Amino acid sequence: MSEALGINITDMKQSVKERFFGRLKKVLNSLLSGGNKVRAFNGWVMPVLMYSFGILKWTQTELDALDRRVRTLLTAYRMHHPRSSVMRLYIPRKCGGRGFLNAKTLHNREVCNLREYFLAADVGMHRDVVAVDIRLTPLSLAVENWRKPVVLDTNDRREVWQSKELHGRFFQALHGPDVDLEASVAWLRFGDLFGETEGFVCAIMDEVIMTNNYRRFIVKDGTVDICRACHRPGESIRHIISGCPSLANGEYLHRHNLVARIIHQQLALKYSLVALEVPYYRYVPDPVLDNGHITLYWDRAIITDRTVVANKPDIVVVDRIERRAIIVDISVPHDENLVKAEKEKQNKYIDLAREVVDMWEVDSAIIVPIVVSGNGLIAKSLDEHLRRLSLGGWIKGLIQKAVLLGTARIVRKFLSLQL
Repeated sequence: MSEALGINITDMKQSVKERFFGRLKKVLNSLLSGGNKVRAFNGWVMPVLMYSFGILKWTQTELDALDRRVRTLLTAYRMHHPRSSVMRLYIPRKCGGRGFLNAKTLHNREVCNLREYFLAADVGMHRDVVAVDIRLTPLSLAVENWRKPVVLDTNDRREVWQSKELHGRFFQALHGPDVDLEASVAWLRFGDLFGETEGFVCAIMDEVIMTNNYRRFIVKDGTVDICRACHRPGESIRHIISGCPSLANGEYLHRHNLVARIIHQQLALKYSLVALEVPYYRYVPDPVLDNGHITLYWDRAIITDRTVVANKPDIVVVDRIERRAIIVDISVPHDENLVKAEKEKQNKYIDLAREVVDMWEVDSAIIVPIVVSGNGLIAKSLDEHLRRLSLGGWIKGLIQKAVLLGTARIVRKFLSLQL
């Protein structure tokens, strides 16, 4: 205790902060992926501060300033949008957050735990320490009316995130009854997006991108809310991601085809129609692949005996051994239309499935919709659809990554358009 009185608190705090932010800048300057930068922050940067908790007296104001400066640096290195959800930043990645540790929360929890430990200890030396600690340490063990600091847990942060008008929309969609939460946040846990891309994708999900709609109703700078591409009212981030007709045959189709290429290549590999696997963005599907037993069609109109309006699915598999046909169609809707888009795809090709059974002399024709939302949400039914294609569940992560990168590409190109 007497040794603690000799510590120059001000100098020690300054030394700790310099080392803390020095390490943080090294991590942010590194070539690590976004997820690995978060892990490096939690495992290498934050411990510099954590070892001082309970020894050095940190005020709540100082801790808030530390967390604020961390967010400022994240913004400077484009890992965090200044208007993105702050609460989401400190929620675990398995729950849809960014997974950063919060200095104030860690400090308050550590101080409370240490105080409880010393007060509960039945050892003579510990009792002596408790008796003399009258505001000598941050624990203030001898003070009976000690005010317990606030400790926010994950549930508290989730409630705040959910309550926000803009930020909370993605939270509501993520926790929808038909959404696979674990699969929908897999890109945060296992993905390898760059930190800048991860921050941009989260800003899109939080709907804080500077669209004309955002400028008119949130910033309120008098901007006219007209889409710069289709010139219709309502340039919201939702409109840009999946609702602008001017982007349908270009940017949306490109994103859609990225997913279709993944499915097509995996089916071609499964049936030994191609020999080597290449990155999906370099894969160029052949219109028809055939080995005598399996025929694989890509984006090809099916000529039928009777007129069928919807006769051009993305992928068709004809299995002559099992005497069945599989009609695969891809969709990348907005979050709220995830289930609706899946049902529409199934209903769209019912007539074609009947015609295929009669024409190709197969016993059955099944319709398999592959639907992932523009924000990477995955329906619980996707596992079953992939099983019907005999494809592994690991492919969900690849599809999700392709969609998120496609969405980020769409928004970046859109924002570069002249107003």
